[in-house]
Amino acid sequence: MATPVRIEPLHRLAPSLRSHAPGRSRTDTNDHVARPASMARCKRDKATVHVHPIWAPNESDELLRLAVQVGGIGIYETDFERSRTRFSPELCAILGLPVGTEMTYAEASQVFDKRDRAAVSASLEAAGTSTDQGQWSGVHRIMRPDGAIRWVSIQGRRYYDNAVDGRRAVRSVGKVVDITHLKETEAALRESELRLRLALGAAQMGTFEADVGGSETIIDAQEAHLLGLPPETRRVSSEVLRARVPLEDLQTSDAKKERLEQHNEAYHHEFRLRMPDGSERWLSAYAAIRSNRIFGVNFDVTERKRAEAALRESEARLRIATNAAALGVFDRDVKTDRMVWANDRAFEIFGHTRGERGLTRQHFLRDYVHPDDAKAVKEAMRDARREGGNHQVICRIRQKSGSQRWLQIDGKYELSNTGEPSRHIGVFADITERKALEQEAKELSERLVNLQEEERQRIAQELHDSTAQHLVAANLNLMSLRAKVSLGSDEVNLWNEVEASMAEALKELRTFSYLMHPLGLDADGLCSTLRRYIDGFANRSKLSVKIRSSPNIDTLPLHMQRSLFRVVQEALANVYRHACASRVSVDLRWIADRVHVIITDNGRGAVGKQEEPAFQPGVGIYGIRARARQFGGDLKIRTGPQGTRIHVVTLIEQAQHRKASRVH
Repeated sequence: MATPVRIEPLHRLAPSLRSHAPGRSRTDTNDHVARPASMARCKRDKATVHVHPIWAPNESDELLRLAVQVGGIGIYETDFERSRTRFSPELCAILGLPVGTEMTYAEASQVFDKRDRAAVSASLEAAGTSTDQGQWSGVHRIMRPDGAIRWVSIQGRRYYDNAVDGRRAVRSVGKVVDITHLKETEAALRESELRLRLALGAAQMGTFEADVGGSETIIDAQEAHLLGLPPETRRVSSEVLRARVPLEDLQTSDAKKERLEQHNEAYHHEFRLRMPDGSERWLSAYAAIRSNRIFGVNFDVTERKRAEAALRESEARLRIATNAAALGVFDRDVKTDRMVWANDRAFEIFGHTRGERGLTRQHFLRDYVHPDDAKAVKEAMRDARREGGNHQVICRIRQKSGSQRWLQIDGKYELSNTGEPSRHIGVFADITERKALEQEAKELSERLVNLQEEERQRIAQELHDSTAQHLVAANLNLMSLRAKVSLGSDEVNLWNEVEASMAEALKELRTFSYLMHPLGLDADGLCSTLRRYIDGFANRSKLSVKIRSSPNIDTLPLHMQRSLFRVVQEALANVYRHACASRVSVDLRWIADRVHVIITDNGRGAVGKQEEPAFQPGVGIYGIRARARQFGGDLKIRTGPQGTRIHVVTLIEQAQHRKASRVH
């Protein structure tokens, strides 16, 4: 029969709990195993009414109660004979139970999270056989009634009684502390360390630490990789590392380290490190001192250093190229209208030095661009700015000294993430000499055209006044001789053929003379002259030709009328020789400050070919383009299944300017 043991009152263990369960007095000294002699006393006192002593707290009990309350320490007591477990108010708060809750031992076991119940059972079983007299402890999870999981630290002790069948647990007491916040902090710390490691790994950053005056450095695996050491290396000699750093970088590092140690100045240094395979790696180091130890990180900046070196080389080549080409380079902040950077040549082009003032867009348009070119410059920049694209514009500028220069501006607007222009970069090219050469070439071309016209006029005059007269005289002489001789039928036929040939030659000579210099252009104007010419062309070529022209075409300067006549003449000749057309239309239109000459035919290529041939202009097309460019115009040719369209545009202002320059 088991010896009964009186349960120690819980209020003796936790004074805040006022329970009146039966228990032993404070004079009992049996803490873990009951004395066998107590069995007889129990038999004698079986019918006796027990009077429980009244416990009066002393100063130590009050201090214990205060410590339990302040520390939030929970107390539990289990009576295995009654299978009842009681909890202190603090433990009830931890478990989320009402104060004064009691439950069976089996119910109390269910408080533990099911994931930890096996571990708790193992700890309790081990306590029965341990040399610690039934003591056990552990860190486990509990589940509150609301489903919340809490972490608790438990330290308990079981008391045993000797029975016939062996030792038997009769009582268990212990304390419980809520360590959920600590566990959450540990989890957050582990998560933070994991994120740090992942970040360091992704950034290829290694960590190191060392005593301020130490000779060894502690490194992690990533730092070992950066230093070219085996991955398992965790300690490395500082002198061994210093021997791999170039002297120049080492001296700079030592100076920065001294300022860090003496003045707590932030340490950042980029240095070269010779690798075991002989290559060179650039590392960037940051360090700080905490508790007389140096903590820092290194990361690989080799690629950035190579890119910087390549950029410097590229900038050097660009500088050489821009200097050789005499190009001014600029970089402007659009929002502030401030020149972020410009080379010296950009300032030289405008005739002032770098120190005088910045070159803003407002200053450029107001103080430098020629008034006649300002509109074109503004429009080109506005269009490029709106679309974030490139622009090219040629304009005249006035230098500070008053001289005029020609500029070609090539630039690009870059857009920000919001789609607004943020940056304007480009180059200035002084093309004054090129413009002068172009003007000389234009004047030379004009002179050649004039000489050509003069030569045509002289040849036409010679043909009309000399060669044609000789043919007329020869024809008259033949007619006179014919009357004086008698001819047979064969001789008459031969004589007739000679006279017909002479007449045809005279006709062709007069036509050729007219084509070289149309006499009616000076007196009748371009419209009438063209109509007569086109009528003759239609008769000779058997083509159907229609002409339409603006009535004010005849008011153009004579030299421009002559050029337009030559344009139509060359275009019709090209149609006759190459287009295989049957219909041609000629339009002369005066629109705004431009004259448009449009010649359209229905030619489709050579007869009998299976495929339509590509358009092949004759030599006259190049003459048409040259004449158009004399007046600031150009030539456009469009071909297709419906025929060919030649479109010539000339500027009237250019013609008037040239006329005025001749007068002066």
